[in-house]
Amino acid sequence: MCAGFFAYGCQVDTKTGKGAASLIGKGVVNDPANKSLRFDMLTFGMKEFCSELMLRGAPLRLGDRQPVIGRYFANSCKTKVIDTIDKNTIVVQFGGHGYAWTAATGRLGFRSQGLLELAPDFIVREEAMYVYFRPVQVDTSDFELLMTERILAQVAAGVAGVSEKELGQAIMTAQLGRGFTAIRYDEDGHADFALGLVEPGDTPFRPYQVHSSPRHTAANGRTELFRGQQDFIGKILVEKGEALTLTLQVEGVNSIDFSLISEQNAQPYLKEYLKKPGAHRPQVVPSYQSSASAKAPTRAQVSLPAGYYYLVLDHSSAWGASTPDEKELPARIDYLIQTGIPDKVR
Repeated sequence: MCAGFFAYGCQVDTKTGKGAASLIGKGVVNDPANKSLRFDMLTFGMKEFCSELMLRGAPLRLGDRQPVIGRYFANSCKTKVIDTIDKNTIVVQFGGHGYAWTAATGRLGFRSQGLLELAPDFIVREEAMYVYFRPVQVDTSDFELLMTERILAQVAAGVAGVSEKELGQAIMTAQLGRGFTAIRYDEDGHADFALGLVEPGDTPFRPYQVHSSPRHTAANGRTELFRGQQDFIGKILVEKGEALTLTLQVEGVNSIDFSLISEQNAQPYLKEYLKKPGAHRPQVVPSYQSSASAKAPTRAQVSLPAGYYYLVLDHSSAWGASTPDEKELPARIDYLIQTGIPDKVR
């Protein structure tokens, strides 16, 4: 099982995924007395949770169907199982850095370490197994604000009695406090994950419906960019001989710029983005760069050397041809990122 508190698609080996609920039996999974089997499965899932959290990071949003307003990138993640007669929970200790933006504050860059205690639960419904991780305790007290973009926001926050640090910490706590849901589908054996608790029989929100594809879906989500902002989506693994296929739908503005940049080249910009206000110009040539227009969906297929990459979305004049004016509205972007064997040229 793969797991994480983010809304990315994920493929699961059919040997462990397909027919999981059928093999175990719905009655066995839903039997409250069968704690040992249920907890063993959840322990395995939490190991994957940490590996995915450190690989891709977690998008931050204010609601299940709301656009992404920031990212949290973990550089450490450990899990501990508490399995006693009185208590069955999983404790996650994490650390990392991230950014979030709002109309009132601009961008906040921060570092955060914390603890998340989760109570797991299973439900099988309509040939799918829903694994719920319900929050018991959320501790984000070790929170450091690295940068506040708008000085005026400091004054407004002071008058309201809320500091920028408290606001950033509240955003992190709110995301973790929603818990998350892992869903394993019997029909094709793949898993899906989302922040929040998805109702049995429902599926997580995705802007693009991918019913059948020879490619692996690395990301399928929605983000919102205020003028002068950027968003770093990754890390996206491209294997040898594969191409990255990207689909973008832009609303609210005429166009935005986007780039594909290797992990090695992206990390310096990401660190600078957390500590300095404004958009930052690249000092290296991106592996691929273009613009996406609101007139029609943009699709690009790019052959890349094997490695990890970031998709950088830019609503500023820093990374491409688009130059938003001072009255430019936020840009809403739906994105689908897939990897696989390149299409044949006809």
